[in-house]
Amino acid sequence: MSKLTELLSKGARLIVTDEAPAAEVPEPAPGRDREISPEIADAPPPRQVKQSAVSAAVEDFAAVYQEAGIEPPAHGYGIDKVAEMLESKRLAPLGREVKATAVMAALEAAGAPIREAIQDAVLRDKALDAFETAKQRELTEGRAKGEARIQELTAEMDSLLKKINAEIERLKQEADAAAKAFAALQVRKRREEERLRDLVAHFIEGGDNPITTSPLRGASSPPPPPPKPGQPS
Repeated sequence: MSKLTELLSKGARLIVTDEAPAAEVPEPAPGRDREISPEIADAPPPRQVKQSAVSAAVEDFAAVYQEAGIEPPAHGYGIDKVAEMLESKRLAPLGREVKATAVMAALEAAGAPIREAIQDAVLRDKALDAFETAKQRELTEGRAKGEARIQELTAEMDSLLKKINAEIERLKQEADAAAKAFAALQVRKRREEERLRDLVAHFIEGGDNPITTSPLRGASSPPPPPPKPGQPS
């Protein structure tokens, strides 16, 4: 609740003073109502908006008032019109009490009680309070959703990282197993070639043995086997 609404709810009077001596301040015309009843502060609130479509970065609150369904009084003399009158060239140099008196006289002549302009200000104040509350709720909910999503993504990332690490380890193990199997194959092949070479050697008199033996990976070619007894060296 703003100071204006709080004061009006306590029955504050709309009386503006100036530092000028009392003798220089004209008295308000008789019958001009300067009493603002607390009922103005208790007026029905503007349209409630659970989720505002207006950005929190808004600088012109006209969009907030429009969203809340606030419109100037039918006669057109809302609080903004009163502000224009107070800031006019004719009234701007005058004291606060004089300006207030002049504006109230103009409003009275136009059939627009000042209380309706004040009520317009109260409605705008309530709309601003509601807008702030909506944006606070939006911030809190957005923050909670963001943190929950961060936790989800972190869990997904951890799970994916575990899967990736497991896949890398599996590939490494498969590569190591394949390398060991290939090395064992080379050994078995070499032994088989040597067996075949020895068998064929029984039937060859001189000349080269047609059975070749492949060198083991990383090893130099082994020397040929020694000649059989009775064979030329």
